[in-house]
Amino acid sequence: MNPLLSIIILTRNSMNVIQRLVAALERQDFSYPVEYIFMDNASTDGTREYLESLKLAPRRVEHVPIGEFSHSGTRMRAASLATGTMLAFFTDDIIPQGAGFLSALTLPVREGRAPAAYGVWQIDPGTSDPVDAWLHNGWYRDVIQLVEPVSRFCWDFFTPELRRRLCNFDNCASCIRRDLLLQVRFPDVPYGEDMLFAKRLVLGGHRIALAAEARFIHWHKVSFTYMMKRMCIDQYLSIPEFEIYYVRRKLGVIKAVTVRAIHRTWIAFIKVKMPFLRKFYWSAYNFKILCADFIGKYIGVLNEDSARGFSPINRRLLRLQKKIVKGIESRSILRY
Repeated sequence: MNPLLSIIILTRNSMNVIQRLVAALERQDFSYPVEYIFMDNASTDGTREYLESLKLAPRRVEHVPIGEFSHSGTRMRAASLATGTMLAFFTDDIIPQGAGFLSALTLPVREGRAPAAYGVWQIDPGTSDPVDAWLHNGWYRDVIQLVEPVSRFCWDFFTPELRRRLCNFDNCASCIRRDLLLQVRFPDVPYGEDMLFAKRLVLGGHRIALAAEARFIHWHKVSFTYMMKRMCIDQYLSIPEFEIYYVRRKLGVIKAVTVRAIHRTWIAFIKVKMPFLRKFYWSAYNFKILCADFIGKYIGVLNEDSARGFSPINRRLLRLQKKIVKGIESRSILRY
């Protein structure tokens, strides 16, 4: 008998995180047959050996050679190998919360309310950034929980911000009907395949559900360079897909960083209870990440017109943008 659900997990030197995810999945209260498919991208830290030793059944571990991994292509390869009616995609570093996580994530698809659903990422204030957790852990309350199909005519009249909101989707934890995914497919892009897949769905006559009870911990402490590259490519992709510009001018970068840094420092010192020195630490970290965020967005918005005339800074930043885009397209190294 074929399983109802194929759980697909992408790994790459994941020994420091994958065991938490596997343990959480083993504790799930899910009464339907499941298969596990691990797509391992040439791990060298023992991840593949660990996965092959697991007593999960049925289970298969597929090798993805160096240079052949992509967020969309690797997931599509796994979908073609899967035998389940539904597919659940997880990144290797999430931590599902509670024994009902898997049931809640798959519920909208099992009930036929939507062919695709995604879970709710959360930040653990005890182990991660408590300012970010205070600010963002309630994000899902303001999100449309069941997005209806949209005609192209209406789409063209929507604001860029609304277009982007309608295409919320997250392959850190998602559930998709397999037959639909094989038909619609993740776009062949190095990054952002989940939001662009959501766009294909809503314009193709399909619903998308937010599984509000399927919550998982997911947060990275990242470097300035990483965040800058990530937001550069996010802005770069968002212009042709949604016509959205997060920031257009250098002055806009300064204003955005200043306002948000003051707000987050206020949260750190007034709203969040933590040791006094930690308030300084997380305020400084947030300032650094905000700078990287909006500088990256500004780099992503540049084009040849921006670099014309006396614009030595823009010309240099445009060259950096092209380098970032080329690097992402060739290696697809961003993980979330």
